[in-house]
Amino acid sequence: MHRPFRFLALLGSLLAPAAGMAGEPLGEAEIASTFRGMTLDGIYRDGEFFSETYNEDGSIRYHGQTGADSGEWSVEGGRFCTFYEGAEGACFFVERDGANCFTFTAPEEKDGHTVPQRDWTSRGWDRTKPSTCPTAPEIQL
Repeated sequence: MHRPFRFLALLGSLLAPAAGMAGEPLGEAEIASTFRGMTLDGIYRDGEFFSETYNEDGSIRYHGQTGADSGEWSVEGGRFCTFYEGAEGACFFVERDGANCFTFTAPEEKDGHTVPQRDWTSRGWDRTKPSTCPTAPEIQL
C-alpha cells in the first residue's frame, strides 16, 4: 500500500466511531439502564434544542426553547417512551451513534410490523460527557 493511502486509512480508522456503536439499536434493558438518572441534552430535527432529566423513579423533567414540563418516562415494546403533563408524548426507537450520541426515531407501520421511520426525530447526549453527535450544541439551555 502506498504511504499516502496508509496514512488516509489510519486517519479514517481513528476518526470513525468505535466498532459496533454506529447505528446500534438499543434493547429494552439497555435503554432503561442507559437513561435512568441521566440528563440528556439534545436537538430536534428542526434545530430546536432541549434538555430532559430521566429520574430513577420514572419521572421526567423537560426544558426546551419553548418552555418546561414534567411527566414520566418508561420503556415499552422495545421503545423509549416520554409522556408529559402539559404536552403529548410518544415512544421512540433508540440507536447509539458513537460513544455519546443517541438517535431517536418515531415508529411507523410497514408490512404489518412496527419499524423506525427513515428520518430521525431527535438526537441527544449525556450532558456530563462530550457529545459525539453529528450536530453539536451551539447554545446552553
